[in-house]
Amino acid sequence: MKLIELTGVKGATVWVNPAHLLWVGLPDGVQSSMYGQNNARAATRLYFAHGEQLEVKEAVLDVVARLSDLTP
Repeated sequence: MKLIELTGVKGATVWVNPAHLLWVGLPDGVQSSMYGQNNARAATRLYFAHGEQLEVKEAVLDVVARLSDLTP
């Protein structure tokens, strides 16, 4: 099992097991912008298999890149 290190909305390190992750997306009410992130609170929401959700500060593309690094 490999875990991904991310940053929670309060600045603490959170470890995510990608095996339980269903999809990633923008948090509610956040519009994407070609000029950068306009929401300092959270940039990405992670959706897990058992209905849990987690918001992190990393951008969606950064999270996807980290997930892609784990594929063999």
